[in-house]
Amino acid sequence: MKTLTQLRIDHFRGIRDLNIEHLTSINVIVGDNNCGKTSVMEAIQFLRSGSPANIYNIARLRDRTLTFFSNSLYDSFICMFPKDDDKLQIKLSGEYDSQPVSYVLSGTESKEMIDLNELDRIARREFAEANGETETDVFDGSSVYMIGEQTLTESIRLNRLTRVTGTLIRLKPQIKISYVSPFEHLNGNIVNRIIKNDAYKLICLNALQLFDPEIEDIMIFRSDVSNRPVEYLKHKRLGNMPLSTYGDGIKKVLVLANAIIGATDGILLIDEIETAIHKKYYNDIFRFIVKACHTFNVQVFITTHSIEAIDGLLATQDYDIQSKEDAITVVTLRRENHKTYSRVLQGREVFKNREAFGFEVRL
Repeated sequence: MKTLTQLRIDHFRGIRDLNIEHLTSINVIVGDNNCGKTSVMEAIQFLRSGSPANIYNIARLRDRTLTFFSNSLYDSFICMFPKDDDKLQIKLSGEYDSQPVSYVLSGTESKEMIDLNELDRIARREFAEANGETETDVFDGSSVYMIGEQTLTESIRLNRLTRVTGTLIRLKPQIKISYVSPFEHLNGNIVNRIIKNDAYKLICLNALQLFDPEIEDIMIFRSDVSNRPVEYLKHKRLGNMPLSTYGDGIKKVLVLANAIIGATDGILLIDEIETAIHKKYYNDIFRFIVKACHTFNVQVFITTHSIEAIDGLLATQDYDIQSKEDAITVVTLRRENHKTYSRVLQGREVFKNREAFGFEVRL
């Protein structure tokens, strides 16, 4: 399995000089609110590729659950840079598959005059009563992405009126990295990829049957009312039931199973894994996730606030009989005086101290 074994974040959002080593196949990131857990997940995604589209996607991650973006792309982009620095720079590096990988984005912010007549139709709506030129903020810089001996440099220029299409998103990444937000299960369109592959469908059915053994199939039918596709689960007793009639827990597990499949031979980032899953299901579902990630060669990074979720993830390992090798790394983040610190422990160490001393790993 190809893995990210070390990550260093020099400048990104509120994080400076954070170094995390000894990463393994299952990495659990914990800590208090606002300590930087989600920022670490976002930082890892910069190692996906040097494409400008990748940068814009990361900038938009925190708005993904909104119907309409609350901020402009420019505002979301600028907010990724550390606030207490004289220069605009994002810098991080690591080691992936035994080779160095790094990303640096730097530039300057200034003002420029924009000819309103040259804007696209959508942007022009904001200035329906205006003509001529208007002043706006602009970022002008470049990114340098390095992996092994390969270096990719891109010019990055955008202003407050910049609109981005999905054209470049399809560029092949250097490292396959997938991200699951805490509320991904609310976005709909969950099963489209699953039903196209029988092997994938079987994996996802196994996950659903942890909740309800009588679920037999996953299907999509056309609605009689709107002719739109509707996701269904076939139930042994209840018949064909729309997925929307089920609780968020089943939707969340279906999203996770689908994401593992999509991250095959790559990295999967799961932010706040406990969201929508009742703690009584933790052991079974986490065992499923760990087994599926191993089957599909997926390295996984998981953030959580829940001590029960941490215990459930540690319970996927049999520390009483397994060898000294450990599949789990627990990274505790702590922010103090505007600096982020990390404590890295093997899962075995956390498990034994939790069991013997009630060790509070989140602090």
